[in-house]
Amino acid sequence: MKRFWDDRASTFESVAFESIANLEQDKNNLELKIDLETQKVFEWLGDVSGKTILDLGAGVGQWTFRFVARSASKVTAVEYSAPLAEIGEKEAIRQGAGNVEFLVSPAEKFVASQPYDIVFISGLFVYLNDDQAEELMRNLPKACGPSTILLLRDGTGIASRHEINDRLSEHLQSNYSATYRTREQYVDMFEAAGFNLLRDENMFEEGNPLNKYPETRLRIYQFKPDA
Repeated sequence: MKRFWDDRASTFESVAFESIANLEQDKNNLELKIDLETQKVFEWLGDVSGKTILDLGAGVGQWTFRFVARSASKVTAVEYSAPLAEIGEKEAIRQGAGNVEFLVSPAEKFVASQPYDIVFISGLFVYLNDDQAEELMRNLPKACGPSTILLLRDGTGIASRHEINDRLSEHLQSNYSATYRTREQYVDMFEAAGFNLLRDENMFEEGNPLNKYPETRLRIYQFKPDA
């Protein structure tokens, strides 16, 4: 998967900035996806101005720069693909965003030195095996204080855990691997690490063209650390 994401960085000259890590090739679908997701994420997060934010699995920083645009005080963007992080760093320079820090690291290896107001995990767990997911969950509480909001946006298996192992994706014209855990597995995993689920739902309503595959849905989850 690291090779897959490093290769995605090489598409930067031919695809939109948002499309590199979003994996949405269709222009109209990409615009719809960005609009609907941005609306929902910020409805759930509320006002992020003045907040410190950890963006785990940041890609090129597509969400990082949305946080910056809404006056976050500092965003730490953790991405394990150096070519993707390099694109993000160049974008930060282009925007004059001095409050963005890109760190090249596997998300599960990142250990925060202080708690953040918001921890945002987007499209990350589908690319982690179980050992990596467990390591991330062991380190995650170090990034959270009592009032931290943790938002998870990730692919979810509907009826059962759904795995794709090195399969050719016609959509991406590349081999692709992913693990879609069920809603119950996500909730159990976070509760075991000391987080309470506040709410969760599908990102897109049924019938939306962005729900492309019958086995999975993109879901959003909001957690808080145990009191």
